Amino acid sequence: MKNILTVDVEEWFHPEALQSQFPPESWASQPSRVEPLVDLLLDLFAKYQARATFFVLGWVAKTRPGLVKKIIDTGHEVASHSFMHRMLTKMSAEEIREDLSASIKILEDISGQRIRGFRAPTFSITEKNLWVFDILAELGFEYDSSIYPIWHDRYGIPHASRVPFRIETKNDLKIVEFPMPTVRIKNKNIPFGGGGYLRLLPLWFTQWGIKKFNQEGNPAIIFMHPWEFDPEQPRVKLNKLQSFRHYGRIQKNQAKLSNLLKNFKWMAMEDYFKEITENDKIPVKKLNIQ
Repeated sequence: MKNILTVDVEEWFHPEALQSQFPPESWASQPSRVEPLVDLLLDLFAKYQARATFFVLGWVAKTRPGLVKKIIDTGHEVASHSFMHRMLTKMSAEEIREDLSASIKILEDISGQRIRGFRAPTFSITEKNLWVFDILAELGFEYDSSIYPIWHDRYGIPHASRVPFRIETKNDLKIVEFPMPTVRIKNKNIPFGGGGYLRLLPLWFTQWGIKKFNQEGNPAIIFMHPWEFDPEQPRVKLNKLQSFRHYGRIQKNQAKLSNLLKNFKWMAMEDYFKEITENDKIPVKKLNIQ
């Protein structure tokens, strides 16, 4: 079984933990580090014949249009990660619509392709803003990968489906949700799908989680950020928990990823989307996600 490989393309100063120290008006003056890191990932993916979906931040696309073209030219999918990397839980419906519209436009203008997929910054679609799916569907997104079926202090819907499902929006439109992967341990969903979970958890646990998820009949989604492969990035003072989450074990992350690329097979999210929608076997869930 092929699993799903995804990258959230953003600069080192874009994560939520750093937002208070790097407001948008300061971004242009910060040193850019994203392009060589994406090049590193593209080289690794090529080495192991892995195809991926790159959820690209609109701001990055605007400042580095050649990076988007390079992703397309090397055979990968480009999708949206919003334009300004604001958590959707902190935005109004109008602000979200404007941000995502700008993201779609810049990505489609550069890539020459339709943008079908979306992932919210910091997985910020929760039970408090499920109306975001109405906006996503209206803007033409066909799939989303923003729900983590876990409890977390910033995100998560613990009782959400662990496997892909179709959401019917108010305007009789539909959008497919690809939840981030978890394993069930003592009736709890335990995350393993990438980001800090890939960096901080033992490699054997991630491998076990992927295999267990596959045994249930589903491909696992792995995600990463380019800055998570950059031990030399500027270090920002954070509290102990934030520092551990953000910088923990970055030095070992490339070796972990290489191991996963070598030992599993990988596809882009659009590949699986086409597969399951053609078979039309995706269950429909109500917006309350019960």
